[in-house]
Amino acid sequence: MQGVGGLGHLGIQFAARMGFEVVAVSRGRDKEDLARTLGAHAYVDSQAEDPAQALAAMGGATVVLATATSGEAISGLVGGLDRRGQLLVVGAAESPIQIDAMSLIAPVASVAGHASGTSIDSEDTLRFARLTDVRPMIETMPLERAAEAYGRMMANDARFRMVLTTRP
Repeated sequence: MQGVGGLGHLGIQFAARMGFEVVAVSRGRDKEDLARTLGAHAYVDSQAEDPAQALAAMGGATVVLATATSGEAISGLVGGLDRRGQLLVVGAAESPIQIDAMSLIAPVASVAGHASGTSIDSEDTLRFARLTDVRPMIETMPLERAAEAYGRMMANDARFRMVLTTRP
């Protein structure tokens, strides 16, 4: 799981509850405890070590779910894919994802993107979340403070979703 934010904190929970061995990759050590609490089996600090080398040393990743908004950070994970591994991009990168062709050809790796899905996907996801206790981390704020909530979200200060309420 690349990124331990709005999408990543949910992705870690879903993957762990589906029985996958989950490795969380994020910048710095400040999200390591959270990632492990959410279900990650291992954590890679991309500021302290090359994340692709770290993943390769663990045997390579079958799938890297890229949730963060840095094209450079996403690009740097391709070398950590196992043979026939897949980089699945679900976070909208603010910068281009640049990948050397040989990093895909030699291991027969692939890159794909995925949108949020259909209504039945959402229904299945919510059912699975209810059954396995996957929960989003949210902050609530009254509708009257919508501008403040938006500011927190844009400043990356929200943990991890801002929800506007209409009742006190």
